[in-house]
Amino acid sequence: MPPISAAERALRFFGMPLARMIYRVSAVGTERLPCGGFLLLPNHITFIDAIILLLACPRPIRFIIDQEYYENRFLHLVLSTVGCIPITARRAKDAMRLAAEKIREGEIVCLFPEGQLSRSGTLLRLRRGYEIIARQAEAPVVPVWLDQLWGSIFSFQGRRFFSKWPKHFPYPASVEFGSPLSPNEADIATVREELLKLGERCFSRRPALRGHLGVAAVRGLARHPFRTAVIDGMDHSMLARGKLLGAAAALSRHLRQNFPEQRIGIVLPASKGGVVANLAVVLAGKVPVGLNFTSGRNALLRAQEIAGLETAISAAAFTKRLTDFPWPKNTVLLDELLPGLKAKIFLWWMAAIFLPAGWLIRLLNLPEEGNHTEAVLLFTSGSSGDPKGVVLSHHNLVGNVSQFRVLIDANPDDLMLASLPFFHSFGCTVTLWFPLIDGVRIVTYPNPLDTAKCAELIERYRVSIMLAAPTFLRGYLRKAERPQMASVRLA
Repeated sequence: MPPISAAERALRFFGMPLARMIYRVSAVGTERLPCGGFLLLPNHITFIDAIILLLACPRPIRFIIDQEYYENRFLHLVLSTVGCIPITARRAKDAMRLAAEKIREGEIVCLFPEGQLSRSGTLLRLRRGYEIIARQAEAPVVPVWLDQLWGSIFSFQGRRFFSKWPKHFPYPASVEFGSPLSPNEADIATVREELLKLGERCFSRRPALRGHLGVAAVRGLARHPFRTAVIDGMDHSMLARGKLLGAAAALSRHLRQNFPEQRIGIVLPASKGGVVANLAVVLAGKVPVGLNFTSGRNALLRAQEIAGLETAISAAAFTKRLTDFPWPKNTVLLDELLPGLKAKIFLWWMAAIFLPAGWLIRLLNLPEEGNHTEAVLLFTSGSSGDPKGVVLSHHNLVGNVSQFRVLIDANPDDLMLASLPFFHSFGCTVTLWFPLIDGVRIVTYPNPLDTAKCAELIERYRVSIMLAAPTFLRGYLRKAERPQMASVRLA
């Protein structure tokens, strides 16, 4: 490896410890790095990806960067000192030739193959320039994935750079280096596939995914206890996040004291009651079982038998509509039970407002980790035979919520239409647990097929996020007026 200049050594000596104070970087796969020169290909999430790579890599790296940044008067001295290679569209071949020379001399050269920062937190289309460098240098290509950086102040999370507060200090980041690829192997399809594999492995190692669904929900609700959590589209009543947590906590204590079984059925549509019931069962340390009340009697009996259900939660008004529903031995009716728990709900509500989330978690006796244990049990419709139980673990749901967070990039002003049934995996994840954990407000409505009423709710409450199956969306095309949907930014 060629020697580095005294100026670069000095910059690294003083700069790297400072960077390590701000970022806690864990690196995996450094043993896979070739001894000689090679081309490094990372994903590109933030403006400080280069710093993260320098902290993760045991050797110096030369970065290929846009000449506009290279010539910036505030950055030029640092970038030239660390040996960055400027590139422009007009003189790209010169930069590629210089990069290949550096690699042949035994150095590591890094090129961001997407050619731009990701504004969605996901991997963009790769560009072909790196292939020319790899072939000219006749050197291996090493894909590398940078994880957990979406959400930092240098990312575009929240649809803006810089103007947000750091979520952690020091900020955690993880990096995994992949196995070297020969220049002939490193076509765009292969490199993209390798990057996605590395991303999946990094994501699976995130500590948050080992967490408990109830703990994540408590932390999310306690963060802003006075903000609205749920607007009921039937009676237009509103429930604040702190009060929702208070009601669910009080109900969870009742369930824990009176029903020893591990699984409890939920027979409620998308509504305030449905949200409270599902959360309460999880806070009780039990497993909510979403029962598809639109299924036939035999399918429901079989589902209850498979789950070993003895208790279900519903509401008196709703049970009257289900004339042929095979109710289990015990039925908890929320509209009859909750009025008797008013004092306890008030105490838990006050606790949600005044106590730190960690204290609430200890009072509720929730484990910090759920990981791969059962969190929710859902059932298939049974259209092709007996319904089949589908176990969703804490790891599944917390992971899916985390992925969905990146995908929709919601902000505090967003409002989501929650009309999908909670007994469906999509509704369960994105219109129930995601809003609870991430603080997105929801408007509930029990029938996703009533598109005329849903369109009225969208217009009335200025709904910005609407989630539905394609078959449901066709109803909006027929019955909704264009002005009614004007507030929707994501569907």
